Amino acid sequence: MLLLFLRQRLLAIRNTLSFRVFLRRLPFIGLGIGFWALFYLGSIKTLGYLKGLGFIGDAVSERLLAMIFFSLTGFLAMSNIITGLSSFYLSREIPFLLSKPIEVRQIISLKTFETVLNSSWMVLSFAPPVFIAYGVAYGASYVYYLTVFGCLILLVMLAAGLGISLAHLLTRIFPAGRSRDILFGLGLVLFLAAYYIMKSSIPSDPSGPEDLLGSFMRFRADSPLLPGTWLLRTVLPTLRQKGPDLFYAAVLVSNGAFFLLVSSAIGAGVYYTNLGRMQPSGSASGAGMLGRIYPARRFALLYKDLRVFIRDAGQWSQVFIILALVMVYVYNFRTVPVSTFTGIPFLKEIMVLVNLTLAGLILSAVSARFVYTSVSLEGQAFWVVRTAPVDPVRFLWSKFFEGCLPVTFLIVLLVFLTNSALEVGGGLMYLSLATVVMLCVSVSGLGAGLGAIYPKFKYENIASVSMSMGGMTFMVLSFSLILATLAAVSWVFYTIIKGGASGPIDMIRISAVASAVILLNAGTFYLSMKRGARALERMEI
Repeated sequence: MLLLFLRQRLLAIRNTLSFRVFLRRLPFIGLGIGFWALFYLGSIKTLGYLKGLGFIGDAVSERLLAMIFFSLTGFLAMSNIITGLSSFYLSREIPFLLSKPIEVRQIISLKTFETVLNSSWMVLSFAPPVFIAYGVAYGASYVYYLTVFGCLILLVMLAAGLGISLAHLLTRIFPAGRSRDILFGLGLVLFLAAYYIMKSSIPSDPSGPEDLLGSFMRFRADSPLLPGTWLLRTVLPTLRQKGPDLFYAAVLVSNGAFFLLVSSAIGAGVYYTNLGRMQPSGSASGAGMLGRIYPARRFALLYKDLRVFIRDAGQWSQVFIILALVMVYVYNFRTVPVSTFTGIPFLKEIMVLVNLTLAGLILSAVSARFVYTSVSLEGQAFWVVRTAPVDPVRFLWSKFFEGCLPVTFLIVLLVFLTNSALEVGGGLMYLSLATVVMLCVSVSGLGAGLGAIYPKFKYENIASVSMSMGGMTFMVLSFSLILATLAAVSWVFYTIIKGGASGPIDMIRISAVASAVILLNAGTFYLSMKRGARALERMEI
């Protein structure tokens, strides 16, 4: 039976393989190859520099490899828990499988296979460049590459068994949806704690390279009880032209098989019971005060979307992740030694431009996740909106305001705090904030419009909508708009502060560039919203 399910999955993959699909995915293949090349070049340059330091460099390289294995273990364990919850308990095909004469052990085997693939493909796809760089830097033989490949497979098995076991046990205590939200929150707290510990351990203004190396060497990630240490002790001898340590290899094999067997046994014992205990993660009583407010007609769509947002923990929990990343971003700018800017011409202005570019990247990413997906979020119930007395234009404008207002508040606050950390004020601060407000409006309009033109009402996870071809198109167009706007605005400000805007010709040039920037953003907003509303009007139910 398991082979039958696997054959069905392979046939589904084969049916999606065509020359047209290959051409559509060619840009992403190119991005992946480019990432491989950049990751490899960065790793090989770093390792080459460390090898030139002699004994100290070798010790740092070993510690770096230990941290890589430690990070991979943690990432795979957390990924398997979350993917296991989704595959075993939140997948839409579970009711279909349970309605068929299929044994529970076969369902568990199928979902275990899916969990292993879905949670580990990224590691197996993007980790090789750094290990290849290690092999090239140390002149390792083919034994090293075979050992690394085998160890990664064993690590995937171990992490899958451990993660799936914890997923079953968590669902025994909490509903599956709430367990996933708890894990997201726990992972966020651990990430912030690890970041601030590392940031506080590394001196912001080291007096010499020995201070930086000393801070790095103080990190301990090689406990004998952790799988990362077993990986390190197995792989490290092969870098030194020796055979792998068979003891630690045997520990990896035995633990990987053991945890897979444990996950299967726990699943067989609690799977049906957990499915019967599953409850929706939201509250059945509504959204507190919102449940006692009946809105006017013009605010009915906003009221509906707000209640849906509050009920869906998978939506509002991601807001905390974004806020945590914003905290990290602002903290990084607060640690910039502003005093070193004195005497260097235009360095502070360049830092502001870099800050605006990074803020624009955050704007594109957040808009892709929340604004572009707002229409698709209606799901297969979109026919209710189309059959209701709701004007498509008003519907799209409602989606625009719902996304634009919070996104604008977030990005403006981000730019204000980071500029304040850089001790930026006066005209440069006002120009930055005005530019950001204009970009937030135009990018939000672009996201709402393209989301209406390329909706995706059938999805397993709303995050997959922003990763579709339409979502990638929005990301490219929005960031291109941001770069064009910032390039023009930086030229205007540079011309003004350099004192080159004294003549009428210069004023005409500045006015022409400023007008072109405003027209570009206004035109992008207008065309996107107009074509998006037209696409909604022509859409068949």
